[in-house]
Amino acid sequence: MVHLAIHLPKEARLRGPVHYGWMYPVERRLLTLKRYVRNNARPEGSIAEAYIVDECLTFCSRYFGNVETRFNRPSRNPERDDSHIGDLSVFKHGVKFIGASQYVYAGEDYDNMVWYVLRSCPEVDPYIDLCKQELNQRGGQINVDRWLAKNFARWFQTHIGKMRNDVCPDLYALACKPDFRVRLYSACVVDSVRYHTVDREKNRKTQNSGIVSEGDHDGNSIDFFGQLKSIIRLQYNSSSGVHRSVVLFWCDWFDLGGRKPGLDDDGHFKSVNTAKFWYKNDPFLLTSQATKVFYVPDTKLKGKWQVVQKFHHRHLWSVKENEQGPGVAVLSYQDEDSSQVPVQEKEGTARSRTRSDQECVLLEKVIVDKLKKRSKEVVPEEIEEVDETMYQYCTDDDDDGGNRTRNRPVSEEDE
Repeated sequence: MVHLAIHLPKEARLRGPVHYGWMYPVERRLLTLKRYVRNNARPEGSIAEAYIVDECLTFCSRYFGNVETRFNRPSRNPERDDSHIGDLSVFKHGVKFIGASQYVYAGEDYDNMVWYVLRSCPEVDPYIDLCKQELNQRGGQINVDRWLAKNFARWFQTHIGKMRNDVCPDLYALACKPDFRVRLYSACVVDSVRYHTVDREKNRKTQNSGIVSEGDHDGNSIDFFGQLKSIIRLQYNSSSGVHRSVVLFWCDWFDLGGRKPGLDDDGHFKSVNTAKFWYKNDPFLLTSQATKVFYVPDTKLKGKWQVVQKFHHRHLWSVKENEQGPGVAVLSYQDEDSSQVPVQEKEGTARSRTRSDQECVLLEKVIVDKLKKRSKEVVPEEIEEVDETMYQYCTDDDDDGGNRTRNRPVSEEDE
């Protein structure tokens, strides 16, 4: 046992969280196989028969279009919803909301939400550059960033209103600003990933409120760790059956700076201090910019320190494509270079299958056909003779001494 304790810390670092190495999945599978047993005298046969039946039913169920099976039934966390159609990226959020909503006024945070949506939309970037050029031409000491945060939404609405007939309906709806009344939700599903607010999961053992997003801090790109506080839906002008809306996450960002850094990275685990917050004036985040994480109590630093655990979602893959010229793509998992197996880059000449080490014998076609025909002839099997020399022994229970007699089949000679 002493030797085992030496290797446990190393194994824990290599494996990571305990759920990547426990035996629960194996035990659940063994329980399923155990339930297959119907004949205790032949457990292996029962398991084999039930497994074959299960495989057959699984194969047949893939062809049942009108029957709900585990392959075609809707997922608990559905995929992206395409009902929100629009030309702008901010309208294509595809969020499915869970539970009831609260209809409230945005209040003082209305301008901040509108400005964040505008500067997060790639289609608005050319207009932001145009506005900056106008500010530079005016001259004077103007704080461009502060002026844009307060007045760009009004300038953008006036500028798009002058060229209404030349812009798409989605861009015009974005310039008209959203409704002052917003809807607040406590849970939603984004691209098959479930998110809950902190208040919703207070009395729950599950955790779905951890969020990480990449951003700039003092000119450096860092990861911002936080918790989801609220889910806000902004409603824009809708027309022609198109419902335009933008979904924002209101997050509380953990303070990673200061004299005492709120981030501890030992090369294996990252821990954050959840006691302090920063960027309280910039709490908003688009759903496409958020990534879900989990926070696990840090047993080393203790207190308010939490270990950040990133993970890969089930049934979700991010496959990169490397384009080589127009219309040519190479799969990312296919390695062009290999250090173990030699790869032939250029096709060589085809090798002939004719042996050159022995002299060949030429045969006529008639002889070859006869050999083929002879090989196809079926050789009659020999009929096994019945062995009639078997004797049957029996015991007579008569009163005449109980003599044993040996009976045998009567032959023609005996007759």
